[in-house]
Amino acid sequence: MLDTSFARPLYDAGNAAPWPFLALTERVSGAFVAPVVTGRFNDVRAVIDPGIRLIERGACALTTTCGFLVRDQRRLQSEFTVPVLDSTLTQFARLQAEVGSDRRVAILTIHAGALDSSARAEADIPNDALRLALPRDSHFVSVILDANVALDTVRAEREWLALAEACLRKHPYIGRWLFKCANMLPYAFAVSRVTGLPAYDSLTLGRQLYAMANS
Repeated sequence: MLDTSFARPLYDAGNAAPWPFLALTERVSGAFVAPVVTGRFNDVRAVIDPGIRLIERGACALTTTCGFLVRDQRRLQSEFTVPVLDSTLTQFARLQAEVGSDRRVAILTIHAGALDSSARAEADIPNDALRLALPRDSHFVSVILDANVALDTVRAEREWLALAEACLRKHPYIGRWLFKCANMLPYAFAVSRVTGLPAYDSLTLGRQLYAMANS
């Protein structure tokens, strides 16, 4: 888990309550949100050490609460003896194959521009993939990136619903939502219900990772 101070409501991946199995957490000291999102955080060792502690505590697989750590996916997997999937982005190619050539997987993220070539290369995401984000001054983004206002989940849900509906009007061929940020889980359900499209999120990833590790 990143070094954060904002609230983690029910269904945020950093909240242990919704996981259908015991979810262990370790905080990555110094891994603040903005540097991780923009790629300025490059202390991979700071992520490896908590991962080792989690394995020592009995973890059978590892994931993270920030999809932008996908930049270190291959390095992290090489360091651990258990499966590692640090981002929902690692599943983009599989999800795109499932929806077919006439549909697109739309990536919803906190910062579309930060999903740069290095992040896309680690996850085998093409340059023309749909990357959609809220405005920088939106409530949700301010809470996560600036941590200077209290999270209002009702307000944040309205923002994500408005974005998803606007995206569908512009891109009616969207076939599935991929929620990149682990903090967006509380709103994935609403977006899926209102748009009628399935959503893939960090909880889905974690469940599949757990099943893979215990197969």
